[in-house]
Amino acid sequence: MSAESAAWRAHVDAALDPRFERAFAILDALQAERQRPRPEQKASRVLWLRRELGYLLAEIDGLRQPRAPRGTR
Repeated sequence: MSAESAAWRAHVDAALDPRFERAFAILDALQAERQRPRPEQKASRVLWLRRELGYLLAEIDGLRQPRAPRGTR
C-alpha cells in the first residue's frame, strides 16, 4: 500500500471513528520498533504496543468498555 493510499485510508477511518487514528499510530510505532536492528529492539515495547492495540480494537468492536482517562478515577 502506498503512503498516499495509507494516509487517505487513515483519514477516512478517523472520520468514521477517531479511535482508528490512534490504532494506526500504534501500528506505525509497532512497525518502527520491528524495523530496528535486533539488539536495539525492546521486546517490552513491542508487547506493550500489541496489548494497547488489542485493547483499542476490542473497544472499537464493542467487546470492552472504554478506559477512563488517567486522573479521572
